[in-house]
Amino acid sequence: MIAMEKAWLLLRKHSSYLRIMLLAMIGYLLLHDLAGGTLFIHEPLDSYTLQALAWRKGEIYLTNGQDYPWLELAIYNGKYFVSFPPIPSLFLLPLTIVFGEETPNTLMVAIYAVAALLGAYRACLAAKMQPRVAAFWAVFTVFSCNMVDISSNGGVWYQAQTLNFACLMWAVDCMLRDRRSFCCVFLVLAVGCRPFSAIYVILALLYFVLKDKTRYGNMLNLKPWTKYILPTIVVMVGAMVYMWYNWIRFDNVLEFGHNYLPEFTCSENGQFHISYLLSNLRNIFLRQVKILPSGKLQYPEFNGFAFYIANPIYLAWFVQIAKDIKNRNMSVLKVGTCIAIFSNIIALCMHKTFGGWQFGARYTIDCIPFVLFYFIISNRKKATEFERLLCGFGILFNVYGAVHMGLGRP
Repeated sequence: MIAMEKAWLLLRKHSSYLRIMLLAMIGYLLLHDLAGGTLFIHEPLDSYTLQALAWRKGEIYLTNGQDYPWLELAIYNGKYFVSFPPIPSLFLLPLTIVFGEETPNTLMVAIYAVAALLGAYRACLAAKMQPRVAAFWAVFTVFSCNMVDISSNGGVWYQAQTLNFACLMWAVDCMLRDRRSFCCVFLVLAVGCRPFSAIYVILALLYFVLKDKTRYGNMLNLKPWTKYILPTIVVMVGAMVYMWYNWIRFDNVLEFGHNYLPEFTCSENGQFHISYLLSNLRNIFLRQVKILPSGKLQYPEFNGFAFYIANPIYLAWFVQIAKDIKNRNMSVLKVGTCIAIFSNIIALCMHKTFGGWQFGARYTIDCIPFVLFYFIISNRKKATEFERLLCGFGILFNVYGAVHMGLGRP
């Protein structure tokens, strides 16, 4: 009886989380029904499952030297390797024991998105927001952006991005709750999905240093520095594991595999080059969606269009930055957050492509967890009418995009 009472109290305590999870999963069920009932199917554009199966056989390359022409595979020394960082395969590894090659990867990306939603909600609660306000910011951050589209497809690219997004969101929550080691665990996992997330390790360090300076005053005191020992070990071990894995595959500690894709080995400037920067910046800032005389929308599906249209939280963020500059309210941490986000965007724009067969500019969602962080450290306790309008537009536009791409994606 006592156990049942404790379970009931625990259920009531976390009822808001359960409601959010339930509503979000019902939303995914309905969205996939519009696309023909696809939530529980296996998406074949998934090299992470193949990598997990290879691991179970003790191999680091795909078995039998077999090529999979429909996947982006790195070719090195005559062997085929998964060309993406490895962490999503780690999450699929136990599922391969039950499902083999037919892992429920489409369901997994939906679960990652719901996990991101819960992380955003918790982060807002950690900032002392009222639950209804926290729920708004969580929805604005996660479901009023390109996450709606990419979390509805289990392809290899979308697994990495949704899991990265979720890990970064939980890292923000751990930062605000001063759980430093867990924060670093989530950041290390994020880097294993999207390597440029390493930028936010530096931002987390800045946050903790400024926090300790405020708390202890004299940073020469050794007491606060003992809190950095375990987080530093977490980051160092994670970096060493990634470097070791890269070395045994490609003889290069910094090579995750993309440079050995035929697309880039045949390219004059390779995968990353500064010559790609201006064209990608022009695309994601100036390329617009057109409305044809018939009323049909026309938008590019390669290399992105204006990222702040499909991800309108950026418009709210630009307004917030302008207000902070005008009111002389830019702190060191806010400046550091802006530098981290813009550095991430610039690094992404030096990639040869900015994504294909996509709705919007999906790479730019990598930064959104720390856009939310900026709003939180700005002590925002409620949303403006403008922000609520942007949120509503973002949900409508991205649900449309997800349905359109879900029905039309090759």
